[in-house]
Amino acid sequence: MRLTTLIEDISGGVHDLVPQHGLSFLIESRDRTVLFDMGQDGTFIRNAESLGLDLTKVDAGIISHGHYDHGGGLSSFLACAPHAPVYLKAGAGEASYARDIRGYRYIGLDTGIVAAEAGRLTWISTDTEIFPGFMLITDILDPEPSPPGNRALLLRRQENYTPDPFLHELFLVVDEDDGISIITGCGHSGILNMVYTAKERYPGRPVKAVAGGFHLTDRETPPQLVRYIGKALKSAGCGRVITGHCTGSRAKEILREEFGNRFTAVFTGYSTWI
Repeated sequence: MRLTTLIEDISGGVHDLVPQHGLSFLIESRDRTVLFDMGQDGTFIRNAESLGLDLTKVDAGIISHGHYDHGGGLSSFLACAPHAPVYLKAGAGEASYARDIRGYRYIGLDTGIVAAEAGRLTWISTDTEIFPGFMLITDILDPEPSPPGNRALLLRRQENYTPDPFLHELFLVVDEDDGISIITGCGHSGILNMVYTAKERYPGRPVKAVAGGFHLTDRETPPQLVRYIGKALKSAGCGRVITGHCTGSRAKEILREEFGNRFTAVFTGYSTWI
């Protein structure tokens, strides 16, 4: 499997690429290519062009959850790859908000685009194999608590703001001959919960890598919790950890201490074979 980072919060010094708060991965495996998340706008397409990648040939798009920094590029993707379906979990179109000292800020998907492009969107509510070896996992176990940073993330229903339980989040498992890779957008459901779910769905299969944002923000996440998560990922047999976006700099350093050269902090333009 080849994973290429089209959008991430930092540039990594890669020439002509534009970083952006958000995430977008291009994943190639088993003669299929999927786009996992789309950043805030069409920047991921321009970055792909700079890398010599043709997104018009992408077979499908995936939006991991209903936040603008993962699905804001939806209309750009639909125009770029008019044949490709886009998969979302049911509920990803709800009104998502973040709360800070200034009040409530809308962070959800563009509802006008979601409505206008309804025919191109596939809403799923159960685990769904979109291609052989590409499984979208919607039913996420929850033996571990969700990340502390979720506390400021809410849903608005009528006039009420309620904590977002992230029932609209999914993740991707890529199943290959030598094991599985787990791809997440933000890990709002808890990265350990995602790994444990994948291991239950694929018993006995090696976990080659877990890649994506883990929502271990520096402000809200105690270092001892990150250390616990790092040790638990090792105990779960995760071969590599590839993370960025909403994984804070302190969390990255702790995970690097745990995994050594099996840890990578991603950047816009980073590409690897897994």
